Amino acid sequence: MDKKQIIINTATQLFVELGFHGTATSKIAQEAGVANGTLFNYFKTKDELIVTLYHSILEEMDDFIIERMSSHSISKESFQSLFVVTLFWSLDNRTQYQYMQQFNHSPYFQQIAPTILNQEEHPLFILIQNGIDIVLLKPMPAAFIFSLVTAHINGLYNYIIANDLTNEAQLELIQEAFDLLWKMIED
Repeated sequence: MDKKQIIINTATQLFVELGFHGTATSKIAQEAGVANGTLFNYFKTKDELIVTLYHSILEEMDDFIIERMSSHSISKESFQSLFVVTLFWSLDNRTQYQYMQQFNHSPYFQQIAPTILNQEEHPLFILIQNGIDIVLLKPMPAAFIFSLVTAHINGLYNYIIANDLTNEAQLELIQEAFDLLWKMIED
């Protein structure tokens, strides 16, 4: 693993554990086993590191989802596949998912949302917009449905990690949760 990746992995872990303001760049460099100047060779500022991490994780998650969706058609099955794959990525990558949630609820998200984040490029947003266009989904703003779906995934994620469920119980709960969501958004 190269130095940049070591810095990214270390920073992600420390930001989740200590928060953005509680994590000094010197702590990241020390834990990563690099000089403080090395960190700044890759990232000019701590803020740049924080935003870069977010985009990196988001891209990794989106690539994972797109590669594993069972169908790319515009159908209930596509939505269910995307829902399940996103949830499993989140459960398998807890630190990265927690980082994304932390970022989404921070002033950093508000700073970059209007200029950098473009939901229209997210696989879920595209699927939602296409579902609305063909009257599979309710004629509501796509951004609102996107928020409902992601909130549903987040709530289910939190419930699963807080409870000791068997694999069978998890799968049953995931199916029930998707069915509830689908009743909310289908036209």
